[in-house]
Amino acid sequence: MSAHRNDKEDLLKAAKVELVNRFILTRKMHRFYAAETFRIFHKKWSNTVFAVGLIVSAGGIIGTVMLPGFWKIPGVVFLLFGLYFLFMSKFGYLFGESMAYKNLEATLGTPPEMCVTFYPAFFSIKTGEKPLNFYYKQITRRLEYMEMSILIVGTDSHIAHGQIIDKAAMEPKDLERYYDVLERAGILPE
Repeated sequence: MSAHRNDKEDLLKAAKVELVNRFILTRKMHRFYAAETFRIFHKKWSNTVFAVGLIVSAGGIIGTVMLPGFWKIPGVVFLLFGLYFLFMSKFGYLFGESMAYKNLEATLGTPPEMCVTFYPAFFSIKTGEKPLNFYYKQITRRLEYMEMSILIVGTDSHIAHGQIIDKAAMEPKDLERYYDVLERAGILPE
């Protein structure tokens, strides 16, 4: 097993570095990443929870308005649950995002420093002692925004890994090389 690991490490050392993207992952960047990926990958779930929230809220409003005395209490409870579902359908990602960012701080330090190294056939992320390597053919989506790119490794409905690339941390010539590396690999923006 260790011989296989050493072969991988030797391959990594021998690979030509095309580009390095080193940056501080801010809370704002991470929250934006979470919101965008939630919007894309949880659209069906979000719409279903929103519809349930509307129905339960409507039942709660009807219950508080139409039912007499003591029976208004279940109407208020339904209304509160409905409002909770409405909130979660649009902002549920905030809970997971907060926990994920704290895990990154625990793993990479505070503030988390990211280092993404691009090679001819794959990219590597330094996370603590051992790197995570992903071949370009594993990237299923490339999302481009003004300040960052997001590379999605996974399927059309599930994220195995999402990598933020900070464009502001790159010189203009490095940003051009970044686009060239991805386009040579056939990874085009959506």
